Amino acid sequence: MIGQVVVGIDGSDYSLSAFRYAEHFASRLGCELKAVFVIDSRKTELPIIYATGHFDYAFARTYVPPDPEMKSFYAKIKKDLESFATAVLGNIEASCKEKKIPFAAIRREGLPSQVLAEECRSGDLLFIGQRGENARFARTIVGSTAEDVVRSSPRPVMACPGAFRLPEKVLFPYDGSPAAERALQFCVNAFECFWKEFLVLSSEEEKGLTEREHRYLNKHAIDHRLITETGSPIDTVLEVAEREGADLLLIGSHGTHKIRDYILGSTTVHLLRKSPLPVLIVY
Repeated sequence: MIGQVVVGIDGSDYSLSAFRYAEHFASRLGCELKAVFVIDSRKTELPIIYATGHFDYAFARTYVPPDPEMKSFYAKIKKDLESFATAVLGNIEASCKEKKIPFAAIRREGLPSQVLAEECRSGDLLFIGQRGENARFARTIVGSTAEDVVRSSPRPVMACPGAFRLPEKVLFPYDGSPAAERALQFCVNAFECFWKEFLVLSSEEEKGLTEREHRYLNKHAIDHRLITETGSPIDTVLEVAEREGADLLLIGSHGTHKIRDYILGSTTVHLLRKSPLPVLIVY
């Protein structure tokens, strides 16, 4: 059972879409919604400035105090961001009150990925945007806030695209790994009959769900259907999602090669970057 959902907000279109997903889930599940606006300290803290001689073989450095104009510039940035955060959280609170959703607002300053990982400990599910306020700059390497959050969050994470669509049909790429089993259990226990259809994607080699897992889903009255593809379902998951009209992807954080995936780029990261659908990642 989910008692609280947490959503990371920065005012971007992606984060506001994440809020719409969080609001929808909170309304359906009858739980509290906590919105966390993180003022990125990298934008508000003065850089440390050092001066050193060109031929300083001792590498001695002299601290140069910031210019007063620079200090006032950073102070203004911080004040503007605080005002913006207050306005955004106020609009979100008004929307939740209208829908009678219990609401909590947190405004903190720090590194967004670290703050969100800390704040989501009070909840059961964290919603974030797939991209942030710099969405126009496409990321091709690990390091975005979303990917940092996915790697460090102690709770399941739903990474949301820029546009909301009603989540009714789930596609679950299943590989028999412990993470996939935990994802299945979390989805069933947390949402039960939330979905209109639950699709399980597997390869012919893995042969999909076992009889025990079918019984598990049937006991919880989960209407499910197995889809079998040749080769690894990893390569076809987005193609199948489009073909079947899925609204959401459910995946375990790692497959059967946890260390290799973490170093080389896991299915989780691939879908996080490429999926036009929200991706629910369970650890």
